Amino acid sequence: MAYPTLEQYNEALQSPQYVLLDPILKQGKLKTTGLGLPLALCGGFALTYTVDAGGRKFALRCFHRESRELERRYQAISARLRQLGSPYFLPFEFIPNGIRIQGATYPIVKMEWAQGRTLAEFLESEHRNIRALQNLRQSLARLADFLERNQIAHGDIQPENLMVNADGSNVQLIDYDGMFVEALRGSTATEVGQLNFQHPRRSATDFNERLDRFSFLTLDVALHALASSPALWANSQSEPSAIVFRRNDFLAPGASTIFNDVAKLQGVATHARNLARVAAGDFQSIPTLADFLQDRGITGSAIIFNPKSSPAEIVYQGAYTVCDATKYAQVLALVGSRIELIGQIQSVRRGWGANKKPYIFVNFSDWRGDAVKLSIWSDGMKAIEPSVPDDSWVGRWLSVTGLVEPPFVSKGKGRSGGYSHLSITISAPSQLRQLNEAEARFRLRGGNPPSPTNSQNSDILRTMGAPPGRASAPASPRRTAPPRSGNQQVLAAMQAQTPRTTASRPTQPPPQNSGGQSSPPAPSTGKGLLGLALHALWRLLK
Repeated sequence: MAYPTLEQYNEALQSPQYVLLDPILKQGKLKTTGLGLPLALCGGFALTYTVDAGGRKFALRCFHRESRELERRYQAISARLRQLGSPYFLPFEFIPNGIRIQGATYPIVKMEWAQGRTLAEFLESEHRNIRALQNLRQSLARLADFLERNQIAHGDIQPENLMVNADGSNVQLIDYDGMFVEALRGSTATEVGQLNFQHPRRSATDFNERLDRFSFLTLDVALHALASSPALWANSQSEPSAIVFRRNDFLAPGASTIFNDVAKLQGVATHARNLARVAAGDFQSIPTLADFLQDRGITGSAIIFNPKSSPAEIVYQGAYTVCDATKYAQVLALVGSRIELIGQIQSVRRGWGANKKPYIFVNFSDWRGDAVKLSIWSDGMKAIEPSVPDDSWVGRWLSVTGLVEPPFVSKGKGRSGGYSHLSITISAPSQLRQLNEAEARFRLRGGNPPSPTNSQNSDILRTMGAPPGRASAPASPRRTAPPRSGNQQVLAAMQAQTPRTTASRPTQPPPQNSGGQSSPPAPSTGKGLLGLALHALWRLLK
């Protein structure tokens, strides 16, 4: 099935009462950006929107990536989770005909909003709290045991898919797109999980109850190491997408500086050495966490740590596609996707919107042209306090994770007239990470190179429902995607290198700046976007 684009969802959801078919959701109010557009977060195959309805808060998940077996999979997952009735999972409802866009209906997931903080947010503030880390280790061990006993797997155990209560004593799982349940045995995976928490030899054909084992081992050793040496958080450059270890450490554990350091920590050394052996071994031989902690089920030869043997240049492998903030066309190609944006701040601009609320734009190049920026609205400022960018940030290098929003195009004359902006909205402190210049350039050089063991979702989807090693023929979709506009057809000409991108139109006037850089105006869907698409195509081919 082909699904609507981010632009099409954003446009439709400005009027939820007309497009949503669920009686509760259609009466709700969506969280929006400072421009009045629905604020979308990207998670796997779906865009996630926040809906407040009748005093309750829901996550509305709208699918934007093709999946042949989406309905069958979600129905199987839903049935199994209802049967279990476990507090580890949030109540959700898969609605096959949940949203209507341009005369066609598409599935949605209606999910209760998770309470607490993500594990990523929890560790940002609690990585020096030994008691909290100990609680968390125990909580994750209980979760791992529960999944093993019930022969199910989440498929993407990582810090942004785990919710944690205040003291780390309870955890809860979110995002069930890649789950394995017994009814799906024989299928292939819809995704291979966040790379920094996955075994380097996991592939799409690995789809069974053992999917989560390596993720639990990695998290346990990382938390144990932090409890032993809190300084390791900074020394390992830990961040929400990488806790102590990274994929590069698992690809070559013997040459890993981090493995070498952790293996010297009292009480952690044996587990660190065993984790290195597991990483170097076969995916099917990974022991359970319970066995691992008892030094059982460890196969393969011992690893000799010799970081000096590391190659002069190790390629950076990020959790998301790495983009240069100065390359507009590169970022335009990934509208609707979550990326890691790397850039040096050129200017920080403050202003006040028509709604009398402040905003901040962080610019990585001259905003009076084609530019990529960060948009921090009033809610975002509150969320990231006290680390709110100001003029003192100019010259700093940042790593930013977030969803690339459709371009905003301003038509005008003169130097400060016409411009087009791509934005990432900042709503959580975990999205921002300051880097030194050497680390920033290292990441930009590496990007996310393809790997035989790093299956892309598009490759995975081509084999869904087929026997291992054999691709299945594409199924005829039951519904067709909404018809593309002329501008969308122009943008489709970029498809050989990029996904389709288009702009959305807000339903209310944009905020006005008190001076300097103006807040983005309503994006143009006419000649302005046509010119934008042609210009971007020229830049890609240049």
